[in-house]
Amino acid sequence: MARGRDRHQAHQQALAGLGRVLSRRAGSSCELCGEGAGLRPFEVEGGPSEPDPEWAVLACERCREAMGPKGRWSAGELRFLETAVWSDVVPAQLAAVRLARRVAEAGEGWARDALDGLYLDPSVEVLL
Repeated sequence: MARGRDRHQAHQQALAGLGRVLSRRAGSSCELCGEGAGLRPFEVEGGPSEPDPEWAVLACERCREAMGPKGRWSAGELRFLETAVWSDVVPAQLAAVRLARRVAEAGEGWARDALDGLYLDPSVEVLL
C-alpha cells in the first residue's frame, strides 16, 4: 500500500511541477474562466499516465471543482464556457467542451447553444 501512496505522491509532485510551464502558457490566469487566484495544474482526462502540459490546464478552484469527479458547479457561474470552448489551447478546449456537455445534459440551454455552434478540429474531436 505504501508503494501506491508513493506513486501517487510522485505523480502529484510531477503535476505540480507543470505549474511554471502552464502559468507561462496561460498568462498566470485560469485557462477556462480567466480567474487569477487559487491556480493549480489540473490533468485533463484521457492523457498519458505521466503529467504532460499537453494534457493539463492551469485552473482556479471553481473550475477544478466543476471538472472534478463530483462536478460541483452552479450553471450560472459557468457561462464563461461559451467562450472557453473556442480556446486555441487543446487541453483547455477539451476541458471546456467536456464541462459544457455536462452542463448541457443538466438542462442548461445556453450550454447546448454554445456546443451547437461550435466547430472542432477533427484532431480535437477524436479526443472527446
